[in-house]
Amino acid sequence: MKLPPLLDTRFAQFLQVLPADYHEQAYAFKAFARPRKIKSPLQLLQLVLAYCGLDLSLRSCAGEV
Repeated sequence: MKLPPLLDTRFAQFLQVLPADYHEQAYAFKAFARPRKIKSPLQLLQLVLAYCGLDLSLRSCAGEV
């Protein structure tokens, strides 16, 4: 998913605040069970933040993925 440069740097800052094992926790809490179109918990997090934070429609989010 390609984010605009300003949002890309903010997302990088956001990732530094997350726990180091957020990837493993996504599997442990079954937030991410298996990769299909969305390949990683990081990509899922980007998609959720684009939908909720940027107030994009589901169709535009799906188009970005």
